[in-house]
Amino acid sequence: MAEQTKKGPNFIKGALILAIANFIVKIIGAMFKIPLFRLIGDDGSGYFNVAYQIYTFMFIVATAGFPTAISKMVSESIAHGSETDANRVFKAAFRFLAVVGLLGTAAMLIFSDGLARLVGIDDAATGIAIIAPSVLFVSLASAYRGYFQGRQNMYPTALSEVVESVVKMAAGLVAAGLVMNLAVDGSIGKMIDFAAGKVSSPHLQTVFASGGAIFGVTLGTLLSASILSVIYIVHKRRNKKLLSGKISSPDRAILKQLIMIAIPITVGASVSSLTTLIDMATISHRLVINPEVFDKYSYMFAEGTQFFAKASAEGWSGAALLEQKAATLYGMYTGKALTMFNLPLTLIVALGTSVVPAISAAVAKSERREAKTITESTIRIAMLFAAPCAIGMATLSDGILNLLFGDGNAASVLSVLSIAIIPVAIVQVTNSILQAYGRVYKPVIHMIIGGLVKVAVNFFCIPYLGIDGAPVGTGVCYLIIAVLNIISIIKTAGIEFKWGSFCIKPLVSALIMGAAAYLMIKALPTGGIWCIIEIGLCVLIYAASALAVRAVRKEDVVMLPKGEKIAKLMQKYKLLK
Repeated sequence: MAEQTKKGPNFIKGALILAIANFIVKIIGAMFKIPLFRLIGDDGSGYFNVAYQIYTFMFIVATAGFPTAISKMVSESIAHGSETDANRVFKAAFRFLAVVGLLGTAAMLIFSDGLARLVGIDDAATGIAIIAPSVLFVSLASAYRGYFQGRQNMYPTALSEVVESVVKMAAGLVAAGLVMNLAVDGSIGKMIDFAAGKVSSPHLQTVFASGGAIFGVTLGTLLSASILSVIYIVHKRRNKKLLSGKISSPDRAILKQLIMIAIPITVGASVSSLTTLIDMATISHRLVINPEVFDKYSYMFAEGTQFFAKASAEGWSGAALLEQKAATLYGMYTGKALTMFNLPLTLIVALGTSVVPAISAAVAKSERREAKTITESTIRIAMLFAAPCAIGMATLSDGILNLLFGDGNAASVLSVLSIAIIPVAIVQVTNSILQAYGRVYKPVIHMIIGGLVKVAVNFFCIPYLGIDGAPVGTGVCYLIIAVLNIISIIKTAGIEFKWGSFCIKPLVSALIMGAAAYLMIKALPTGGIWCIIEIGLCVLIYAASALAVRAVRKEDVVMLPKGEKIAKLMQKYKLLK
């Protein structure tokens, strides 16, 4: 019992450390992208995001499940009193991940041109080659992170993630800024003249500037892995007992067990990035099918805002111009709309992460009623948070984008995409809930079904709706996955899906807030400070509306820190049933 009491606070403390680090990383990421995309433009952000998304998929496939697998096996070894086995788990994982990382890096370097052509944006090849070493560095870092997490020490993971983000931002912005202040010719072979400022081509300048931004990612992952290596060496020297205990399994058996634990987690994580990969692979190809669709975005290609007029004068072919326009629209979509779309989902990720051990513990103790209560509250809290974010961002999209990026050319795309925040948030928490109940492959199956629907919607809609077809596909994809997940949870956990509690009340509150936001846009002046005021008023209006329609329940409040006291205070003023 004493051991249990000791571990409880440690778990909560570790979860809090990682949640804070994750939040800081997301904020730094936004701080990086906003000035970066102002610097390199929508076309440059297109090259950047193609390279970054390919790298993201590569390191997810290579490493996603291993920190968890390493953590699990290290903690089990320590619980059995064998520090030797814990160290052997780390070494086996480190060697394996080093090989995987090297192969991933080599693949990206060798096939950088082919990967860029595959997504229809040839100029992304430079960024793909520059970011390739990051796969190796992240692979090594994941081994260290899993080891320390298994020892219930979350500080190395948190520190390395924050350092990686800071370096990525600083080095990326500096490198991109330096390139944008230079002139460029048109080929890597003339980089000396380019650096000397003797020749000029805005297009190549943007290509190399996006490569400079990508270099920040590579440098950040290198320093992250280096810091973790130093911490591990210091830790090992201070703890000579790491060689104590018996050897229970040969190295081959350890590696096999690691891989078997990591596979379902890796598959789930890989599939979760499916929609981004589908967008990356289909948007450019499907946009150029119908050149007339670019007329919707003529304001983005006008002389003075982009280099298209100059490119036409220089004799660019029609196909090259269409490809460049597609890259620009993809950059606008991923660099602005997706950046804003992902921000509110950060807290939902933390909610999903924290609910797994809570439900798992309840199920392990056969406390089905407690597991059911936690499940229902988690879905309701996700909806209470996602609904106002979706409606508010859809309504205020133009003001938010002008405030952060200096223009609102992605407003229509963000308005459509923002609605998908609701099903995406539900999918994130319900995936975690199903994993907690041991249904680890259910989310994977549902994500594959949703992904196939996403491919179909992109294929048929983008040539006619333009870039707006991509967020439509995302919304339909995740709505299907959310419904399938909810059906599985109802069968597994035996919950009663109460439409009024889970959906209608949060949506009514959010729509009241959205109507107020629309009126504010019409009545108040435009400008940065007014957008901030509108957002603040929307928060207050939503909170009042949610309390008025009784969308918040006592069990939801109790889950918060100091929840019992907050619930009693709210009940005293009749704000809570």
